[in-house]
Amino acid sequence: MLTACILASLCASLTASASKPVPAPVLLTLDTELDGDVLALKTLGIDVPATYFITGKFAVAYPELVGKLAAAGNTIGSHSHAHPHLPALSQDSLENEIRISKTILESVTKKPVVWFRSPYMEYDLRAMKALKAQGFLYDSSDSEHWEEQSVLAELPISDIRRGAMLASDYDLIIEQHMKENEFEDALKELYRTKSILGQPAVILLHPKNAAIYPKALQNFIGFVKNEGGRFVTADQYVAEMQAHKPSRYALWVDFSEAGMPSPEYIAANLARTSVTDVFLMAKDAEGTFYYGPKSADDVFGRTLALLRKQGLKIKVHAWLPALSDGRALKKHHSWAMTAQNGRLSANWMSPANPEVAAYMKSTVTDIIRNYGVDGIHLDRLSYPDLDYDYSRENIRAFAAAKGLGSVPALNELLTLHYNSWVNWRSMRVSEYAAKVGEAVRKAGNEDVEYSAEMQGKRVFNFNDVALSGQEVSLLAQSFDFLVPMLEVSATLEDRELIERSIASLRIKAGEKPLIMRVMLPSNGRAVSPEYLSGVLGALSRGLEGMGFSSYQAVFGSQRGGRSIDEGNLDAINRVFGGAGLKPFVMPHQPGTLTFFNIPVLPGVFTLMMAVVFNMVAMPVFGRKTLENGTDGMMYAEPEGDSGWREIGARTHAGLLDGPSAEQVCSMLRSYDARGVHQNRIILVLDAISRPGTPMPRLYEVVSGSKEWKSLALKYLHEVCLLGYAEIDDRSVTLTSDGWAMLEGARKEGFELAFWSFMEERLHETVLVKCPHCGAENVTSFYWQTFECNECGKVQRLGESSVVAVRTPAGSVYSSDTVQTPEATSL
Repeated sequence: MLTACILASLCASLTASASKPVPAPVLLTLDTELDGDVLALKTLGIDVPATYFITGKFAVAYPELVGKLAAAGNTIGSHSHAHPHLPALSQDSLENEIRISKTILESVTKKPVVWFRSPYMEYDLRAMKALKAQGFLYDSSDSEHWEEQSVLAELPISDIRRGAMLASDYDLIIEQHMKENEFEDALKELYRTKSILGQPAVILLHPKNAAIYPKALQNFIGFVKNEGGRFVTADQYVAEMQAHKPSRYALWVDFSEAGMPSPEYIAANLARTSVTDVFLMAKDAEGTFYYGPKSADDVFGRTLALLRKQGLKIKVHAWLPALSDGRALKKHHSWAMTAQNGRLSANWMSPANPEVAAYMKSTVTDIIRNYGVDGIHLDRLSYPDLDYDYSRENIRAFAAAKGLGSVPALNELLTLHYNSWVNWRSMRVSEYAAKVGEAVRKAGNEDVEYSAEMQGKRVFNFNDVALSGQEVSLLAQSFDFLVPMLEVSATLEDRELIERSIASLRIKAGEKPLIMRVMLPSNGRAVSPEYLSGVLGALSRGLEGMGFSSYQAVFGSQRGGRSIDEGNLDAINRVFGGAGLKPFVMPHQPGTLTFFNIPVLPGVFTLMMAVVFNMVAMPVFGRKTLENGTDGMMYAEPEGDSGWREIGARTHAGLLDGPSAEQVCSMLRSYDARGVHQNRIILVLDAISRPGTPMPRLYEVVSGSKEWKSLALKYLHEVCLLGYAEIDDRSVTLTSDGWAMLEGARKEGFELAFWSFMEERLHETVLVKCPHCGAENVTSFYWQTFECNECGKVQRLGESSVVAVRTPAGSVYSSDTVQTPEATSL
């Protein structure tokens, strides 16, 4: 009873700022198998749409009654043929049981039978696969709190008080010994709970049991009608579910990804599409800021400003990790989640800690007031697994709320109190989300949307929900919409996976809007038009919006290209905008000239071309944060020289050994995306300060690369816009701010030769021989491993005996030209 009170209190707090209740659809489902059910159905006199799960034997005995129920528009599902324990049957008996029942029911009703409920709510994986093989589409054998099967779309039977009782006449009347008024009140309580979000109230009835209290059921039916609710069949509910059509097209911009382009390019690409919502990363899980004074260059704010300046009708959501911030935890150890062994997490913050909630509330308030965003979006709103959060304070609070005489030991929490404990963990996450939501609504005057990412694969398995603490029906109450994230494999099975996920999410989220984020494989291969068509078809029913992966996967990633090519992106755009992709246009001031689609100020085109041929290209990575939490020297070369000069000379000769190649890889990977923009700016400033410098070897390597010329020219233009350089008809000069920026970088250890070395390695491709099968493979220095294109095995770059490097002339040393002590080829 105390747990119920806690739940009621929580629901009240979560719904305080939520929208008005949504009348819940009620599904009366009747398991009909006994001779006595004929009279019981007459006693009940149900005159509203319902769903009847009927055994084959009952249909044979009472074909007229079953036919009449079907003709009245009710959904008829199978309840097996003879009501056996399905897991106990042999495979042949199992298949016969299912087939006979389906054949008989379809013969009697003259309609396809695609719904199933297992006798005794017992099933195993064999049963679900057998059902699917025989044409069944939906199952209703799970309880809401213990949903686990993932073969058919599931319509679980509702729970009362989050798993305390099943919404079943057997549980309530027979096992709980409820009186008639108590049974009626329990059904009304269920309806009110489901009306918070508009979730379906699925009630399991057995005609003989329900007929014990026929007045209670009739009173409940009248109550629902008076409340504005409705009764629907299972088929009608599916139709209502699928009536949700996507109108929002979303994209995620992850500034923590290596090789992210400038805000100008991002805005220009978004302008090509019919995207309606953009989720811009404001801070990542490590605690790196991409906005405000704590960021390197406020790429978040710059991208937002460009989107607004272009007048695009795109809602911009600040994307933040809800419970993961490595840097904050280095300063505030007490904020960390606690593992079962007492160890503090280095990455995850406790939702039960009030200081964590205050920190997050301050963060969202700051972003809303300073940037005027359209939304706040949270990811990582969960526990990493069941190993967290076992702080002493949390366990004590649980024991007090539960009314336990003493604080339970760990083994007691995970056995005697398991259900209550996992519910408690979920409630802490939901309460945290509600507190942050209050800050969002206050700072945004109710005009800023509040959303959160849900792990799609954790939706239809109760074990995963227990691990993550993401109880969708609780969390949804605090948000304006949810973003289920679903990883797919780019196979034919994905369509069914998406459809099952949508059904499960819709049941748990009710009428709460859903925008699904589909994460395509990051193998650099574009999906086929046929695959995309099937996925779009699945996404077109049951959602308010959709989006694919991240910016890199849609417009091009550093490693292997795009998951969605131009043709597929054009197809998506036509779904939402009715028109194809627009041409790429880099934003620039009216009247400017362009070179390779990069804006150039008038009157200095020739001068800028000269600068391009005398400018060193920029490194793609800024130095990573050190383990102690301090920033490394952003411009300094590796300590002790690290042999890079010798390696540079050897790569110009065309050959390296595997360990040296891996050393190059380590140097490249010691820099992340955080410093990319600032490093490139410094290199441009250095080039401008050395007007007489001859063209470096670097440009000889990338000579003829249109992409490199565009990159160089773009950054030259940008340093002028930032006020670091001035251009007139005769010269390019650094301003005082530009000189100050350059001198500061040089004091930190900036060296032109080192960055030239880094840029060469970033642009080079290498040829390596697979140590396993001997096949030659093309890769780059940046990747520590490569997947052999012949045998498919993943090999380390350092295990190769020799690595052939692209020559300055653009050719690649091959096995025909490389001589080694061991062999005459790679």
